[in-house]
Amino acid sequence: MPIEINGLLNHNISSETHPVPFEHFDAEGIVRMAKLHDVWGYDKVLVANAAVMPDNFTISAYVAAHTTRLGVMLAHRPGFIPPTMAARMLATLERLMPGRVGVHIITAASDEETRADGDYQTKIERYDRAKEYISVLRRLWTSTVPVDHAGKWFRFDGAFAAVKPTTSAVPVYFGGMSPAALEVAGEYCDTFATLSDTVAGMSEVIGKVRAAAAAHDRSPGFLMSIRIILGETEDAAWARADAIRAAVAANMGQLAQNTVAAKADGFKRTAELAARGDRLEKCFWNGINQLRGGQSNSGALVGTPAQVADALMDYYDAGVNAFILRGFDPVEDVIGIGRDLIPLVRALAAQRDAGR
Repeated sequence: MPIEINGLLNHNISSETHPVPFEHFDAEGIVRMAKLHDVWGYDKVLVANAAVMPDNFTISAYVAAHTTRLGVMLAHRPGFIPPTMAARMLATLERLMPGRVGVHIITAASDEETRADGDYQTKIERYDRAKEYISVLRRLWTSTVPVDHAGKWFRFDGAFAAVKPTTSAVPVYFGGMSPAALEVAGEYCDTFATLSDTVAGMSEVIGKVRAAAAAHDRSPGFLMSIRIILGETEDAAWARADAIRAAVAANMGQLAQNTVAAKADGFKRTAELAARGDRLEKCFWNGINQLRGGQSNSGALVGTPAQVADALMDYYDAGVNAFILRGFDPVEDVIGIGRDLIPLVRALAAQRDAGR
């Protein structure tokens, strides 16, 4: 299966080890990080979305204007923008960067956060709305005639998208660990996206999603986001992990408290994972998860590039065909992962595919 390797692009250059005030908007930094990901072989960057964040459609278009091959995975909350308009917005962006756009449909971590944007639907209602939203997007991306629709959540007459994606549809990513989320994922997503987890944990998740998808004769891909800590030797990598833990501990007072996210099922799972120990499986490290609890998606793989590539192949063999790989140094780790790890991972995945 084709392997997809992505990064993360924020609206400033920061991390837990290099904290910058969240409100700081760095246009030059966005360009710098986009170009680094472009040059060092990443397929896409996730451009996140939350109630207080800068507009990621605008940021994604800015990325398109400053890169040649890098794509975006644009996080998008259904219902805040009508699906008819969102279909045109996403198709327009995709035409500006053909074949390089994915949309990550997210329903928000909590009721409290969505209320900040005036949405008072419950979590279950948001998931139910997401089903109809995705189906409307796909219908407008392919329909050659105006569309009438009268559903539970949306109603419109004569909707049409004069601009279409260059492909049949923009790929849809979706995540969430609750039963309602898995139900949506099984029927509607192209790629199921998760937080960092062990190989055993990912295998469990993959089994659940595949079971939900089988009822609809579908076979989605799987994406996992995980932190990477590389060293020239194994000892050097673990020494670096210890240094990162010390730096994050020293910076805790400067880091935003994401107590809202901690209520989501995926982050609860991360907190449970952290409680299982410091080191798991081959080289999975819970150090930052333990410091920040359910507020952080910071499970990491620690080792030499060869060791980490080998560990990533265990996920690939389990069914994970896409990753978000990021480190803790917001600049140097983008370069190091792109230079030392991504070519190894692509080569090993190609070998496995050829063997199959």
